[in-house]
Amino acid sequence: MLLGLASLLTMPAAIEVAGRSKRIGLLDTAYAVPLAFVLALAAFVMAGRARKNLRWLQLREGRTGVATVAVLVAAVALCLAIVAALSVGFYGLVVLYQHSR
Repeated sequence: MLLGLASLLTMPAAIEVAGRSKRIGLLDTAYAVPLAFVLALAAFVMAGRARKNLRWLQLREGRTGVATVAVLVAAVALCLAIVAALSVGFYGLVVLYQHSR
C-alpha cells in the first residue's frame, strides 16, 4: 500500500519541486516517470502477493480488504505512470515535428 501511495505522489511532488525551483523546469519532471513506474509495478506485484498469501493462510477468514485496496491503488498508479510516459513521449514527437519544419 505504501509503495502504491509513494508512486501516486511521485509526479505531483516532482511538479511541485519544478514550480518552486528556478533550476528545474517542468519538462525535467519527466525523469520522475520511471521512478513512479517502478514503484507502481513493485506495489502491484507485492499487493497481489499479499492478497494471495492472506487467502492461502486464511488468517483473517478470507477478508483481504487492505490487500485488495492496495492492488487497486497500485493499478491506478501504474496507469498514471504509463499515461505520464505517453504524454512526455508525444510532447517529444510534437517538438521533433516542429523542429523538422
